[in-house]
Amino acid sequence: MSCSSPVSWEDLVAYWARDLPPAEVERLDEHLMGCGACSEESARVSALAAALHGFVPPVLSGALLATLRQRGLRIEENTFAPGQRKPVVFAAGVDLLIHRLEGFDLSSARRVKVTISVESTGAVLFQDPDAPFDPREGVLIACQRHFAALPPDTVFEVCAIEASGVERTALYTIPHEFEV
Repeated sequence: MSCSSPVSWEDLVAYWARDLPPAEVERLDEHLMGCGACSEESARVSALAAALHGFVPPVLSGALLATLRQRGLRIEENTFAPGQRKPVVFAAGVDLLIHRLEGFDLSSARRVKVTISVESTGAVLFQDPDAPFDPREGVLIACQRHFAALPPDTVFEVCAIEASGVERTALYTIPHEFEV
């Protein structure tokens, strides 16, 4: 199967990213309907776009959270204070569980480092040395359904690094339970 005028990779990416004007979308739709080779390539780009579209980093910004809400994800939120041990349940109908790590003064932080580890073993699962944060709202952690494969006794360490180099740390212990 070949095509005499194949659709470029760039056009397919723009098509699946919804970055093309309507007239160009219509032109590509017509071509893809009648061209097996381009349709096959389009399916590969579509699968990649879907995977990237679904990717949510463990620590996210308020803007990304707003975007995820606009996409229609079913999101449940919890708020935590430092030192508080509070179990959570990831309910069956939820796409994303957001942990708002608040109650830790980030007003003088130049940057924030977040480490996610296992309470029982100390194993580090994830570390972001320059995590997004809002001095007023704290740090947002995104817990996803596939995290059910990880140990349930999770500790989040938030380290505020000030311009002077001083580091202050807060711990949030959040055991997880996942409903199926």
